[in-house]
Amino acid sequence: MMKTADVDCKALLQAWRDGDLKARDHLFECLYSELTQVSAALLRAERNSSLSTTDLVNEAAIRLIQLDQIDWSDKSHFLALSARAMRRILIDHARRKKSDKRHHQRVTLVTRLEGQPDRLDFDVLEKSLIRLNAIDSEKADIVELRYFGGLTLPEIAEVTGTSESTVKRQWRVARAWLVDAIASDTR
Repeated sequence: MMKTADVDCKALLQAWRDGDLKARDHLFECLYSELTQVSAALLRAERNSSLSTTDLVNEAAIRLIQLDQIDWSDKSHFLALSARAMRRILIDHARRKKSDKRHHQRVTLVTRLEGQPDRLDFDVLEKSLIRLNAIDSEKADIVELRYFGGLTLPEIAEVTGTSESTVKRQWRVARAWLVDAIASDTR
């Protein structure tokens, strides 16, 4: 059974797609706390960031607004795309800081991967995700939704339109592959 908030979000997403800017604004108001939670989780893993939670949410909102004709299916899909936008913002931010003439702390992500340090360099993770995406884009999407979106396996199943058991299997394989790829990049 669908929750009322999910139905309202679906209606707001459809209205936004049809050009209703008030629906878009109301959608962001309704989901602001959830977007802030995703943003806070991403920023918690980063050291010495000049971005605040609000900055990251606002920048993601701007990027989402600029997208044309996205076929939003539901609240989970919207949050997943928001998390992806936030990930891109953090990676762009880390690269700008790294290319700066001054030396900054490396941007890291708390991963909780077995056999790996708690913190990883965003560039190492990004390169590994790019390689995984070239091999198997579905597994890369699951990693992205799990790490950056903070989605649960049932939510990922809903977003991707696959069964929860398939998502669990793909998550285990992707996680093992990622551990190996990160270990080879950090040697």
